[in-house]
Amino acid sequence: MSKIMIIDDDRDIIDSVTMILEANDYDVVSRTDTDDLIAAVETENPDLILLDIVFPDDAQAGFKAARKIAGQSSIKHIPVLILSAVNQLTPLAFSFGESDISKDFMPVNGFIEKPVKPEILVKKIQAIIA
Repeated sequence: MSKIMIIDDDRDIIDSVTMILEANDYDVVSRTDTDDLIAAVETENPDLILLDIVFPDDAQAGFKAARKIAGQSSIKHIPVLILSAVNQLTPLAFSFGESDISKDFMPVNGFIEKPVKPEILVKKIQAIIA
């Protein structure tokens, strides 16, 4: 059974995504912050990380976390999917998505928009950790 780590400050998102993943035979662990992230990822050793971007204490915490993961030799092999509401569906002055993935700016394997569509979430995860 593959293990997915969800890192999101919204407990409702964690609960709903956990239900989707567990219904598809994934083991799920979660965190509501990026504190001590490297140690937590090393301890849990997930097969994939679902990472939010905006956290209450830092609007860029997810970007920073993705860069830390990509820069840490012991965990950089773990795929990361951004799971965020800051996207093309959100009425903000800025947005980002799959086209913004890059080694320096957003070193991740994909982007999933909130609200999460279960079939898209599972399909993207399966494509990465099949």
